[in-house]
This record gives sequence, structure tokens and C-alpha cells, in this order.
Amino acid sequence: MNKHTTVLSSLTSHLSRSEFEKAVKDHQGDKGVRTLKTYDFFKMMSYGQLSGSFSVREIENSMKANGTKLYHAGLPQLKRSTFCDAMEKRDSHIFEDVFHAVVSKAQRIAGKAIKQFKNPLRIIDASIISLCLSKFDWAAYRKAKGAVKLHLNLDGDNLIPYDAYLSCGKVHDVHGMAELCRESGVIYVLDRGYVDYKSLYDIELRGSFFVTRMKSNGKYKRVRNNPHAKDGPIVSDVVIQMTGNNTRKQYPKELRKVRYYDKEFHHTYEFITNNFTLTAQEIADIYKARWQVELFFKWIKQHLKIKSFWGTSENAVFTQIWVALILSVLLWICRTLDGISASAHQILQMIKTTLLSKNSVFGLCTNTAPPPEIYSPQLLFEGLL
Repeated sequence: MNKHTTVLSSLTSHLSRSEFEKAVKDHQGDKGVRTLKTYDFFKMMSYGQLSGSFSVREIENSMKANGTKLYHAGLPQLKRSTFCDAMEKRDSHIFEDVFHAVVSKAQRIAGKAIKQFKNPLRIIDASIISLCLSKFDWAAYRKAKGAVKLHLNLDGDNLIPYDAYLSCGKVHDVHGMAELCRESGVIYVLDRGYVDYKSLYDIELRGSFFVTRMKSNGKYKRVRNNPHAKDGPIVSDVVIQMTGNNTRKQYPKELRKVRYYDKEFHHTYEFITNNFTLTAQEIADIYKARWQVELFFKWIKQHLKIKSFWGTSENAVFTQIWVALILSVLLWICRTLDGISASAHQILQMIKTTLLSKNSVFGLCTNTAPPPEIYSPQLLFEGLL
């Protein structure tokens, strides 16, 4: 009897089936469903994502060509109409809950991993995903352009998503802060577009720190200077108090402003933070780490399907993005638990053409052959009874 599984099943095995079914039950995902259960729908979505399929028809034809292998992956034959119906009607919040469950598992695996700084680092940013307004009329962004926005909280120590929030393109980045900045005892690094002093003060009240860039029109007064080396990249390090009519009320406490000169790009940056214990160089290094979220957005857009969509409704688009995020975390879990040195990009390249092969992700990356099939006359006899 065959004891090994497929590459696709090997990857999705890191997803707790009980937590998945709990999400389905909470949102009544399988209520009235007869032909395509939500878990099977998820595996089909994963197949489409990992194979790089541009359309539902391509997924259907690809799975039909591998029809003899579907059984070992636990997949039924795909019917395009049934799949499209599931994309329109299966609640995307199911996959949002599954994403958070997978993130929780990843954080448990990460455990007490080495941190770059004393506190956990969280990088907050958002990315626009453009849509054709004539097809996605619910996603109005500009006069002749549609878009959705992926708001992301990236774990800066492990470089995996920690939290995410999806909205239409018109929603300002600041509105994502209430959803993504809810922890205490962490360091949030944010771009200048997130400078809203009321929201920053909420981070202060939660017992967390933030590092962001100073807006050019910010009004403040200098309270005192902090000592710093005169011959280094730190131009100034001062404690300030906001003096604007609104900003003084929104952020009544003192802030720290660090001015930093980047010799490589010949540019001067001004950072503000509520952390008064880290060195000025560490403040600059924290903001420099923000570039990792840009790399993540670039990676997920290039290697998973979140730029072309298989459905046109808001639910279909959000579902496809949530599945892509789930797979990005599953890849990290797989690499970490199996000690795979290959990059996520290299793993995806190997998985793409071997999704339904009888092997594991670890076997692919280490050129390890799958275990031999075990022939058992007794099991064969029992199957004939």
C-alpha cells in the first residue's frame, strides 16, 4: 500500500484541519454544499496559486491532464462552474480566519528566535493591487482605475506576515493602523504616510514603540539635546514637543527626533520615535529594516497570483489574496521545520511542476526519493472483502 503523499499535500499538511473546519463552521461555509467542500476548494485554489494558473479554465485543464494523480492529493475532479460558484459565494472570512490560525502556528514555531532588537519588530505598510474598473466596479480607486489595498503587519524578525487587512483602494493607510497595531511591548516601524499623531499616541498607550519619518510640515519645539558622536552619520538627536494646534492635543507627550545622513544615497532623513533608550543608530537601523516589507510585496506579487484574478466579485478577489498569504506562511513553516536551505522562490519553482508528484517538499529540495511502495497481500485481500 502506498504510504507517501503528494507535494501539494505535503505543503498543506502544516495547516491544522481542525482549525480549518472550525473556520468553516463559524461562517457556515459548507451549509447546503453537496459537491465541493470548502477544504477541497482551498486545495484547488492552492493548486492554482502554486501552478501559476492565469484562469479557472487553465486550472481545470491542468488538473484534467493530471487526473490519475488527483486521488493521491485528495482532490476531486474540478468543474469550472462549481469552482466559480464557490469563489463568488464561499465567505472570504473563512480564509481570513485560516490565515490567522496559520500565523499563530508560525509564531509558536518561531518561539524565542533571535530578535534584531530588544523588542519584537513589526513592519507596517500597504500595497495597491490594481484592478480593471470596468470588470471590478466595486473597487473604485480613481476616476478610471480600480484597486484593492493589502495592509500588512510583517514580522520583521522572521520576515513572515504577522497580520493583514484587506480593503478597497480608497481606504487610507492610517485606517489600517487600528487593525494592525494592537500589541504591547513591540516596535512598530511605519512609513511617513502613517503619521497620524492620534494613532501614534494609541501605540504609546498600549506600551509599544514606533519609529517613523517626520513630516515636513510638523511644528514642534526643541526640549533638549541628546549626546551623539559628531563625526558619524547622526546629525542630531533631540527631544521635542509638538506645538501644532491639533498635534499638541493628539500627542501630548514628548517625542525623540533623530536626524540621519545616508552617505550612500547622499540623503538626510528625520525620524521620530517614542523610544528614548535605544541609540540613535539603532533607530536608523530599525527604519532601514522597513525595506523588508517592500521586498515581501514584490515577492508575493511576482510568484503568487494576486495580480490577475479568477473571479470579479469582492469576495472572489479577497479569497484569492487570503489563500496566497496562507501559502506564503505555509512555505515558511515548511522551510523552518524541515531545515530547508533553499529560498522560497527556489521551492516554488520546484513545486510548480511537481505538485501532484508522489514526494514531499523536503524530498524535492534534497533530491531524496520518496519511500518505496509497500506491497501487502493481506491488505489487498482485505480490500476485496
